[in-house]
Amino acid sequence: IYTMRFLLEYKAFYQEGDIVLLEYWYNDMVVPVKIIEKISKSRFKVSYDVEGSDIRNAPDEVIKSSDILDKYKKNPS
Repeated sequence: IYTMRFLLEYKAFYQEGDIVLLEYWYNDMVVPVKIIEKISKSRFKVSYDVEGSDIRNAPDEVIKSSDILDKYKKNPS
């Protein structure tokens, strides 16, 4: 129970401006998105127009915090 509680509380730390990873519904690609608006405690409006995204022209959409896979970590080059 403690582990699940930690995971739920950890996901509450996403804020506007964060870049996170999620799976795109249409073709199952894992893509980075930018949180542009926090609608509620567990819902966010995201934009696909970020560096590293293969689908920059996809429309903005509202997602749940459970849809977020991880924070985006830019690959050092």
